[in-house]
Amino acid sequence: MDGAQRKIDFHRLVRDAPKINHICFDACSKTVKIVYSSTVPLSHTTLDCTRVDSGESEDRIYCIQVQYPDFPLLLKFFGENCPLLKGTTVDFVVTASQNSEIEEEILKALDVKLRHVDAFNGLVYGTSFLLRNIEAESFTYSFDESQRYEFQTLNTESMYPFLLINIRTGVSVVLVEGENQFKRLGGSSIGGGSFLGLSELITGVTDIEEMMDRAMQGSPEEFDIFIRDIYGDRASNFNMDPHLLAASFGRVTRCETVRRAGEFDEQSKNNAILSLLRMILYNVSQLAYMLSEISNVKRVFFNGFLVRNRPIVMKTLSFACNYWSSGKLRAYFLRHENYTTGLGAFLENFPNSDMYWKEYCSGSTALGRFVPVEPLETGFKTQTFALKCTRFKAAPFSLLVEQDGKPDTIDFNNDEQARNFWIEILDKTIADMTKYAIASQKHCDQQDEVTQRAKDFELDFVNTMNTIKEHHVAYGNSNARNLLEVREQILQEKGFDDIYVQKKHEENCTAIAELPNVLAIIDKLKETSDEKTVLEYVSRGLLAGNVFDWGAKEVVKMMNSESGLSFQSAINHVEDRPWLFDGFDSFHSKHKEYKSVLIFVDNSGFDYILGIIPFARELLRNGSKVIICANTSPALNDLTHREMVNLAPALKKADADLAKFIDSEQMMFVQSGQESPCLDARRVHQELNEVVETYKTDLVVIEGMGRALHTNFNVQFKCDSLKAAVIKTQWLADRLGGKMFSVVFKHELGVNN
Repeated sequence: MDGAQRKIDFHRLVRDAPKINHICFDACSKTVKIVYSSTVPLSHTTLDCTRVDSGESEDRIYCIQVQYPDFPLLLKFFGENCPLLKGTTVDFVVTASQNSEIEEEILKALDVKLRHVDAFNGLVYGTSFLLRNIEAESFTYSFDESQRYEFQTLNTESMYPFLLINIRTGVSVVLVEGENQFKRLGGSSIGGGSFLGLSELITGVTDIEEMMDRAMQGSPEEFDIFIRDIYGDRASNFNMDPHLLAASFGRVTRCETVRRAGEFDEQSKNNAILSLLRMILYNVSQLAYMLSEISNVKRVFFNGFLVRNRPIVMKTLSFACNYWSSGKLRAYFLRHENYTTGLGAFLENFPNSDMYWKEYCSGSTALGRFVPVEPLETGFKTQTFALKCTRFKAAPFSLLVEQDGKPDTIDFNNDEQARNFWIEILDKTIADMTKYAIASQKHCDQQDEVTQRAKDFELDFVNTMNTIKEHHVAYGNSNARNLLEVREQILQEKGFDDIYVQKKHEENCTAIAELPNVLAIIDKLKETSDEKTVLEYVSRGLLAGNVFDWGAKEVVKMMNSESGLSFQSAINHVEDRPWLFDGFDSFHSKHKEYKSVLIFVDNSGFDYILGIIPFARELLRNGSKVIICANTSPALNDLTHREMVNLAPALKKADADLAKFIDSEQMMFVQSGQESPCLDARRVHQELNEVVETYKTDLVVIEGMGRALHTNFNVQFKCDSLKAAVIKTQWLADRLGGKMFSVVFKHELGVNN
C-alpha cells in the first residue's frame, strides 16, 4: 500500500487532526484508548447562497481504540499532523498493569510531557459524564431469548447513587454517590483474568472472542450439577427451581467427566467455557447484590472488557441479578463503557467538561460493539466515538413530570413496521435533500467541491440508514427524532449548516408583509363576534400555519404545485370541529387564567409569523406573559432562536400592540437548546428553565407535528399544556385513527392541578 493511501486512511480515522489541542492515552491489556479534543471552525451559509467562515467554532471530543500492533503507526501520524500537541502535557492513565513500553513510545514519538492520572478517578468521572450527557447511554438487556435492549436517559438528579462494577482482570466494586464522590467497597480476584486463564488452561483456546463464540454454542449439562440432579422430584418441596445451577463443574467430582482437558472434543470445549463463564458471572452478580443491599442502591452498572456488549455475558448477569434479588435489582450496562476510564482521565484537565456534550454520530467511524467493526484499508481494526460541545449547560425541563421518561410517541426499537416506514421515507427524500444542499450554496466559487460534499452527505446518510436497518440499536434509541437529528449532523459535517436558510428568509419576508392583513381580520372579527369565536379563529390560524412544512411529503407537493400554497388555502385545509383530538372548549374555559405561557414554535415563515404570532397576541392582550422558544440550531425549515430575535423589529413595525409587548418584554424570546425538528425536553437549555421558573409558567404550548405528535404526545407536564398540530402524513394519521390533515388540539391539565 502506498504512502498516500495510508495518509488518507489515517485522516479518516483521526478526525480534525491539525486542530487537536488535548489528548489522553489509556493503555489496556491488548488495546490503547486514545481520547483527544479539537476546536473546529464552523462555516455559515449566507442568504446569497455562498459559504463563509462564521467566526464561531465547536469543541469536539473523539475516542479511538486501537490494538497494540497498530499503535506505533498511529503515534507517528499524531507526531506529524498534530502541531498543537508539541510541548504540551498529555494525560496517561495509570493502572496496576501500567505498560511502560507504551509510555516510552509516546514520549519518543511526540514532543510532550506525560501527566499520570489514576484509573479509578477516570472510571468514575467518565461514567458519570456519559450518563449525564449521552442519550440512551444506559441500557438493560433481557435474560430471555428476545435479546432485547431497553435504553434509559438519566439526569444528574436521578442517576446517583449507583454501584459501578468493573470486570477486568479482577473485579472492583465502587459506590458512586456524586460526580466526585465515590469509594471502593470491595472486589474479587475471580474475574476476567480468571476466565481467560482457566479457559486457556482447560480448552487451549486463547482468544477472548473465540471463547465467547464457543460459550454461545455450549451447554452446561456436561459439567454442571443442577438442583434436579440433587433433589429430583423433591425440588418443589424446597420451593426451588429444578433447573437452577447447584454446583459449577460438579459432575467432574462425581467422576462423570473423566477426560483430561487435552482430550476434549470441540463441543466439550464449548461446554467447559460456558460453565466457567457462568460460574464467574454468577459469583460477580451475587457480590453485586449483597453490596447493593448494604449500600441501599437500586442501580448497578457492569463494565470492563469481559462485558463489552457481549450478549451471553449481559444475559447471564441480568438473569443472576434478577435471581439473587428476587426481581428488585436490574443489571445496567453502558453503550460506550470501553472509553469510560480514558474519557474521565481526559476530562480531569479539560475545560468545558461541565457543559452539555452531545453524541456526534456523524463523527464516529463505528458504533462500538453494537455494529461489526470493519477494518480500514490500512488493516486497522478500530472503534471510534465522538462528542460535540453545545457550549451551554443543559438539564431536564423543569415542568416535566417524568424527567427520565422517553418523549417519543413510537419507539422504533420495538416497532419494526414504524422503523422501516421511516427509513423508507428518509431514503426517498435523500435525493431532494441533496438538491437543496447544493442549491443553498449555488453561488460558491468551487461548485464541483459543493457537489462532492453533497454527494458525500448522500452516501454517508444512506450508509447510516443501512446500518440502522441491520442493527436498529446501533445509536441506542431508534425513533423519528434521532433519525432526523442524525441527518442534520451529517449535513453539518459536510459543510451544509442550514440548507433551507434562503427559503426560510423568503417565506419570512412574505409572511411579514401579510401579517398586518391577518391581524386586521382578527381585529375586525373582535368587533363583530364573541370572545370564543375570536379564540377559535386564531387557533385555526395556529393550525393553518403548521400546514406549511417542508418536511412533510404531501405538503411539499402542494407547495411545489402551480397554484402553490397560500395561507388562506392552508386555513381551508383545517377541518371543521369537532377535531380528531378536540380540547378547544377546555382551553377556552381556562385561557384567561394563564399568567405565563411558554410556546415551543415549529416552522419559519407562515407558521411562526401568521400562525403563532396572532395566537400569542390574543394571550398577550389577556395579560399573559408569553415566552416564545425556538431551536438553538437549524433543522429543516424550523425557526431558530437567532432568526426569531432578528424578526422582532419587523413584528414591531407590523403592529403597534406587538411593539408594546416586545418593548415591555411581556413577550420575550428564548432558545430551547435543541437541533432537531422534534423536542426532547429531557435536555433543554439552562436559560429556558431559569425563565420558566422566574415567571412561573402555567401553560406550555407545543406546536407542530414533530414536537407535539412524534414527540411529547403522551408526555405529562406539571402545568397545563396544549399540543397542537395538523397531521400531514398518512401513516401517522392511520396510527392516530384519523385522516390526512386531521387536527390535534390536545389541552391537558397539569399533574399538579
